[in-house]
Order: sequence, then C-alpha cells, then structure tokens
Amino acid sequence: MATEKLTLICPIRGILKATKKSKDGLNPTEEYARVEAIKYLIKQGYPKENFKIEAVIKKFGNSGRNSFRADFIVLDSPVSTITDTIDELLKHAVLLCEVKKNNHNYDYVKNTQVKPMLDFASQQKAVGLYWDNIEQRIFWQEWIEGNKEYREGPLSLVPKFGSKINVKPLTLGDTKPSDSLIEVFGRIEDILHKASIDPEQRYEVILQLILAKLFDEHGHYGNLSPLDIQDFTLLGYKEEVALDKFNLVLARAVTYYEKHLPKKINDNLNVKPSVLTDILKILAPIKLTASKRNVVQTFYMKFAKDLYRWDLAQFFTPTTVTDFIIDVLNPQFGEHIKDPACGSADFLTAAFHRGRKFDPNYADSIWGADNSLNAVQVSILNMLLNGDGKTHILHEDSLETVNKYKDKFDILVCNPPFGTRIIEKRKSILSLFDLGHEWVLDPSNNQLKKSDTTSSSQEAGMLFVEVCIKQTKPGGRIAIILPNGYLGNRSLKYHVLREFMLRHCKIVSICSFPRFTFKTSGADVSASVVFLEKRTSPLMNSRNDDDYEFNVEMIQNVGWEVGNKRAEPVYKRNEEDGSFIINNEGERIIDADFDFAIDDLRNSSVSLQSPWLLTSDTHTGEGWSVSIKDVLKDQSLTFDPKRYCSKIYTLRKEICSSEYLKLGEIVEVIPQLKNSKGNSISIDSRKKYKYIEIQDIGYGEYRGTEYRGWELPDRAKHFAEPGDLYIGSIWGSVSKWCLVGPEADNYVVTNGCYRLRVLPQMKEYLLDLIVALSTELYATQMRAFARGSDGLAEVAEVDLKEVLIPIISDSTRRKQIQPFVDNLLRGKQSLKSMIETMVDNNELDVPVPPKRPNHTVLV
Repeated sequence: MATEKLTLICPIRGILKATKKSKDGLNPTEEYARVEAIKYLIKQGYPKENFKIEAVIKKFGNSGRNSFRADFIVLDSPVSTITDTIDELLKHAVLLCEVKKNNHNYDYVKNTQVKPMLDFASQQKAVGLYWDNIEQRIFWQEWIEGNKEYREGPLSLVPKFGSKINVKPLTLGDTKPSDSLIEVFGRIEDILHKASIDPEQRYEVILQLILAKLFDEHGHYGNLSPLDIQDFTLLGYKEEVALDKFNLVLARAVTYYEKHLPKKINDNLNVKPSVLTDILKILAPIKLTASKRNVVQTFYMKFAKDLYRWDLAQFFTPTTVTDFIIDVLNPQFGEHIKDPACGSADFLTAAFHRGRKFDPNYADSIWGADNSLNAVQVSILNMLLNGDGKTHILHEDSLETVNKYKDKFDILVCNPPFGTRIIEKRKSILSLFDLGHEWVLDPSNNQLKKSDTTSSSQEAGMLFVEVCIKQTKPGGRIAIILPNGYLGNRSLKYHVLREFMLRHCKIVSICSFPRFTFKTSGADVSASVVFLEKRTSPLMNSRNDDDYEFNVEMIQNVGWEVGNKRAEPVYKRNEEDGSFIINNEGERIIDADFDFAIDDLRNSSVSLQSPWLLTSDTHTGEGWSVSIKDVLKDQSLTFDPKRYCSKIYTLRKEICSSEYLKLGEIVEVIPQLKNSKGNSISIDSRKKYKYIEIQDIGYGEYRGTEYRGWELPDRAKHFAEPGDLYIGSIWGSVSKWCLVGPEADNYVVTNGCYRLRVLPQMKEYLLDLIVALSTELYATQMRAFARGSDGLAEVAEVDLKEVLIPIISDSTRRKQIQPFVDNLLRGKQSLKSMIETMVDNNELDVPVPPKRPNHTVLV
C-alpha cells in the first residue's frame, strides 16, 4: 500500500488521520499495519483496555533522552491500573509488537528490535509480534539445557490471552489470505535470487510452489488435520526431510493439474533444502484459495506475464464489474452457470467465490468455453488460483456448438467479442443461427421475418447473443455486455437483433457504463450490461408483448480510472482532507456506483416480476423502472439506456410542468445541399467559400476557413443563409450551436450539424430556443437521444423534433435577453456566458439537470 494519507478506524483510538508526518513517526502504511495487528489480537481475546500504544521500553544515552519504543504492547491488566513507568510496563507486558511498512529488512529488524524487546520483558511467557505487509511472525524464548534460544513461528501461534504458546502443525483453519500476493511472491523471488537461481527457473519454481500449495489446501477442505506443507523449521524437521515432504505433495499436484496446464511442469523442486524452508516460513501460513479476487487477479496478471509472456490485460474484466453482474444474477444452490466466451474466466471466478459460500462443491456448477487455447489456459490457471480444483472449461467454439447445449443452463453470462471487424463468415456456422440469416420487413404488417437466405457474414457479438439465449433454460437468466450501438443503432441488422431479443426474452435491467470502461482490454466503445429473463415460449412479434417494467441504471463511477490502459483503482476519500477512507476490514473503499445500482434495481417494481433478483424480503418499490411500452412504441425498438434513465425522464417531466414547445414545433429541418426554398445547390469548384467545421462552432459563435470549391471536404453539405441555426448532431458535439447573421453569403457548413430555420409563425420563440441551446437541459436531452456507438452516436431527425424547449414566461427576463438575440441576428456573437450566469443565479425559471462529472458519462 502506497504511503498516501489515510483515514483509519482503530479499535483503541477511534478515527485516525494517518499522514506522512505522523506524530509517532509511523507513516500511513505502518499505521495501517498497526491497526490491523490490533484488530487481529482483539479477535483473539486480547482486551482493548490492556493495549498501550507507542510504549517506551528502554531509555539510553544522552541522559536517557533517547528511547527504544514498541509500536504497542499488551499488558496482563488494564493500562489504567498500571503505573506508567518503564519498569512497571515491562513487568506486566505479555506481548510487544514491532510494525514495519515492508519486508525489506526483516532479518535486521528481527535481530535488532524484536529479540531485544523480548529481552527487556520481565515475564517468561511474553511474546514478540512482528507485522509487515508480507509476514506476520510470533517470537518467544525457550530455555534448553540452561541456554536461552529464540523461537519464531507463524501468526497462528499467537496464544490466547493469558495462555502460553503451543507449537503445533498448521491446519487449513490456521492459514489466512494475503492482501498482496505480488509482494509475497516478490519476497519469495528475492530468496530465490539470493540463492543464485536464474529468472526463468525462478518462475518455474514459483509455479511449482503455487500448484503444491493449492493442491494441499484443496485436499484439506472440511477437515482439521494438519496440512502437508508446513513451516518445517518450526516443527524441528531437518531441511532435507522438509524438501522430501514437499516433493511428495508437488508430485501429486502435478499429476492432478497436469492436464490443465499450458506447459509441462517438473514434479521435483530443484532448490536447496535451506531455500525451501526459508520460503515456507512465508508461504505455509498463507491461504491462497481464500485470497480476494482482486488480489488474485492483480497477482495473476503479473505472474502469467512473467511466466508465460502473456499480456493478460486484453483478457480480464475488472472485478468490480464482474462481481456486480454476478450479484445481480444471484446464482442459487444447484443452479448451473456458463460463460460461452469465457476469456480469462472472470465471470466464472466471481460466480465461484459467491457460490461456494452456500455450496462447497459449487465448482461442479460452473462451465466455460472459448475457442482460443491461450484463453482457456488463462482461464484454467485463473480458476485454479481462485480455489477451483476441478474446473469445467473447454477449448470449444461456442458458435459451432450452439445447439449442443440448448436449454441446458440456468444462467448464461458473457462479455462476447464484439465489433464490426469481428465477424463470422462460415456458412456452416451462420446457418445454425436465426441471426445468421437475412431478415426482411413485411410492408403489409410492418413485421420482421427471417428468410431462408443465409447471410454472407454476421458480427460475432450478435451471434453470441443468440448463443446465450438458446443455451439458457426457459425461465433462466442472462447477463451480456453489449456495445451501445447494438442497443440503439437504427440500421436493420441491429433492429433485427433487438427484435430477436425481445421475442425470446424480457428485459430485466440495462446498466450502462461510462465510455472507455473496457479500454484496458482494447475496447474503446461504450457498453452496457443487459440482464434478460428467457421466456417460456417466444413471441411471434415483440409488439404483441404484455406491459412490464424494466430497470435502467447509469454507472458514473466504476472504481478505476477509465480512459487509460493502466486502469488505476479509484478509492473513496475524506472530503475535508482528501485522505483515503478505510473500512472495517482495513481496506480502502473502491469508489464505484455498483452497490447503489443493485439496491435501486432490487427496490424497483422489477424485482416483483423477477423474484430471483431479491436476496431478502425487503422491497420498497422506489427504485427506477420504465415500461417496455416505451421501447415498443419506438419504430426501431431502441433500448439504449441513455433515453430511459431516470435523469432524462425526470428532466423532461420537470420541463413539462411549465409551458414548453417541442423543437419540431418551432423549426423546420433543411436537408443537405438544399436552400431554404427547397432548391438543390451544388458547389462551384472555382468559387471561394468559408467552411465551418464542427470544431469552428462554439456556443452561439462560429468562424470559417476560406477554401476554393474544389478544396472543400466531402463533409461540406450546408450552404448557409442569414437566420440559419446550426446545431451539432453527434453525441460529442450536441452542445455546439451557432446562429448565422447577414454575412452568410459564401458560408458552407459541415454535415455534422442539423440546419434549422425558425418557422415564420414561430419567430417569437427564437429567444426561447436560443436560451435552451445555451443550457444543459438541451444538451442532456440531445445526448440521451443520440443513437449508435460512442462519440459518433447521432441524433435522428425524428428524435431531434421531440426535444423539449421551455418557454420563458418572465417578461422582464425576455426583455433582458432580447438584445443579445438581436445582436446574433445582426452577426454579433456570443450569448452563452450570460445565460449560464443567469441560470447559476436562479434568474431564469428553467430546470437545471445535474451536471455530468466528466466527459465519459453518457447523459
């Protein structure tokens, strides 16, 4: 953990603000470790009132001005009953603790600080505790034949309060997970490096250690017998015997796991016995199979990159996303879950971690497939590291086997390969799919029908939608991540996809992610996860559906930095001083909206229609949901979540509470290459024009760049006339607009805009329109109505006309604004800054939607 400022909760001292310049000399990482050590001891029965923080246990030199301190000590009686002198504290000390931020100088600290602390203590049963980010060790003294010897062992040997140490072999229950496997195995790698083992062999050894440890842990689930892998030095074994015992476990592990591994593993550990015993002091007390998924994922991404030269960033879906999706799907005992394009098995590891809480054999219910052997190997190793010793992941083309597993699984979850460049062309595959055929629109009833003609190609992502639907049992559930273009694009093939989904499933929820959420895996598109419930029998036509509600969520904070491939985690901070907030488990809290989204979904009316969503009987009915009829009345069956989220519904409802007009009632839309009278216009190649590109348009103002006609780009489509109003038509530029003045001759404008002219009978509302264009209420509606993928999503003309424009009823404000409108008509710009000021000062009676926190938020 980096040494940033932390807000900690200590059981002894309450809320702490740990900074780099702490009064007691501990940096935030060390203070965090001290709090963790205190929590652990309290759980072991050590009374809170017996702890003394920063206890001086020796003064020396310079007239006693120098002091030797313990980070804390525990007394045999409450601190309040003991005289606060060094002699008295040492007389009653039963435990003395030294905390360090890292493991770099473990041997030095052990010999110069931990052992001397024990020498100062008066009680023979006193123990020393050492705690850092990797190791937590207990120390004590024994007298053997008149000689004092120091002993050390794992944290599990910490005696109950008032008891003596009882040396015993480790059981699985004695082990504990690590907060950083990277640091643990970094320390092990240091030991191997000091033993002159070259880098390539080091990672071979590390893999052997991991497999043997995983096998040993799996073999001891559900029993209290000692583990086979121990801190052998503590138990008095000779080093050679320890190596033999380890190799016996390793040989069994290699035999068991060999069929899953991407390369052959030696079943004999080729290191000196002393090296192994040093390693096992660190590794034996750790429970690999109980490590948190984000800890395992971070370690595995680095480990596999070093061992196999795999760059795993392209495979992994962040744990905050996968955990959220699995939490919504809510798998139950006996339910089987499959990912047909499992990649690195992130959904499956999330399901496994959740499922084994109620079923220790839940691995039997988890299935995966991928057509990439590399991905299958990544998946299997990931599942093994997460504690699944009998993984069901197959090297299989899920498109080829779409009908093999028809109606077999209770839950399908998938983040499929999608995009216009990832296409399937095999006729034998396409013929298996409804979505692999051509569809036609019957003009007699406006109904889509599948033809007998197989398509020449189809996007793989769309075929995986059909895989998920076909392989799910009737009444089962599906979660699939899809680009927003699939959900909103008006092209026929996307319309067909949505029709197919609605015929075979009910929408339960659509949860949108910010742009660039999946950039680490190479996907720059904005995407949503769609939760579906498969119908017991499909509809003939989606528009024949009964009314029901579905939930829509718009995630703004995903828990990591979107937009860059490093995807650094983002944690919650104290608003006052920026310190990181630590939860009761001693962890920084990921700053993400997923918990809120789940609560909102479960508290919506949707949970009454789909009871599998609920984890308890609590239900308020206050969560957000909309009617499927809102989708069905759209000609293209758009269910892009932007247009159904609570933000846009709330905004439009508020606008409708006062006088308003629709944009289509105020203006007409002038087609490209037409003048305002409807006549066609063509470019004169020799004539000089001033071309206005989208970046040349601001908020009321514009500028043009001079070109000859032959130099104009193909995007030059609108020939301006005085009084033209141009507005951005693409999601990323909808807030841009300009009103062209009398100098419009020879201006030509990009096709990235709509060209509008106020209807003659509606000229009095030009002021209201310009006010709206200068506010976020207009831009919010336009972004919500944009259909398609990412920043290229376009607002269709039919949607543009539905944008609501509030009417300014305050005559004083109208008089105040009118001169600015007149100036625009005369060619004098700008107005936006004044409107923004009036809105901020509550001088305009218009709704103010919440501002977008950053440019990646879709609405």
